[in-house]
Amino acid sequence: MTNYFTVVYRQSTAGNFCSMMRRIRKMFLMAGMLMCFFAIAQQAVTADSTLTLHSQILRQDRLIDIQLPKNYYNPKFAKAAYPVIYVLDGEMNFQLVAALERFDTKFMYRPHPELIVVGIRNIDRTKDFTPTPENPEDGTGKNFRTAGGAEAFLSFIEKELKPFIHRNYRTNGFDILHGHSFGGLFTIYTLVKKAQLFNAYISIDPSLWWDNRRVVRDAQRAFASTDYQKRSLFVAMAQEPEDIWNDKTSHSETIRKFCEEILPLNPEKNLYTYWKYYPEYDHGAVPVASTLDALKKIFDGIELPVKKVPGNPETVLQSYRKLSEKLNFNLKPEESLLYQLILYTQQQKQTENSRILLDYALSLYPESSQLNQLKP
Repeated sequence: MTNYFTVVYRQSTAGNFCSMMRRIRKMFLMAGMLMCFFAIAQQAVTADSTLTLHSQILRQDRLIDIQLPKNYYNPKFAKAAYPVIYVLDGEMNFQLVAALERFDTKFMYRPHPELIVVGIRNIDRTKDFTPTPENPEDGTGKNFRTAGGAEAFLSFIEKELKPFIHRNYRTNGFDILHGHSFGGLFTIYTLVKKAQLFNAYISIDPSLWWDNRRVVRDAQRAFASTDYQKRSLFVAMAQEPEDIWNDKTSHSETIRKFCEEILPLNPEKNLYTYWKYYPEYDHGAVPVASTLDALKKIFDGIELPVKKVPGNPETVLQSYRKLSEKLNFNLKPEESLLYQLILYTQQQKQTENSRILLDYALSLYPESSQLNQLKP
């Protein structure tokens, strides 16, 4: 189902002074948001582990950062399996996604499930993320001489990285790819070339101008005919430059045309597409706001009306059943969420309904010691 949305907001400039004041205000806003965000979720901004994975395909060692869900090794919990989000530009964006995952899954109001976060650090991002060599006609000049290695990098992810993660960690088979800028270009390239590799794709301010919009043309052909089996694509667009005529690559214009003209082409119910314009965030800052929005849209319907659960525990089952149908994937509520809901329902003096929730939780996690201890 094509369900794209736009938030469009344009500001007129009133001279250089007003422009400067807006930039200063945004700088302070971003600094404040980042300080608060990472202060709240500070336990998540370092990887649980950083490992070196040797790639036969790339003929090099790659550094991989991994953060596991908070209760992954907690002996009170059953050994559950989790979705995985693969984060490109790992040295920059891994900490953001890892902190977001920790904070968003602390409470009962959860916009997305608990996730295993995998960050892929760069060696040569231009080479890995671009599908074709540089094209002097696209306005970039000769700045990207190593470009054109996306096919090999995609093969590394498909044949080496993902199998390694699935062999060594408890994964449930729902995978997400997250990329920004050139990483966003690679994300859409992957959707077009091998959509089956991931269930959802997050492309943040992608460099779709590359090689005279080659990936855009490929996507246009693919979106018109491919059955994507209810996969999701979220595209974020950062603020447009004030002097758009000096944007030699037509970066913003290309993203907007892609979102407005190409995304609606997919046959109904095959590819869920969403996009959003962020006029207050420039190219470097836009991942902060858009990553959360993307996860919320992909898992739209997962956030429960918590206050209604004690009176109607069936709400939990119904919500996850509906979301699973939308995702074409059997997604179940985490034990940590169910445990909190059971205690909350008990606090509301709904004894019978708390028992219903407990029975449901034990049907999903029969080996949980903490759930079994709640049995009367």
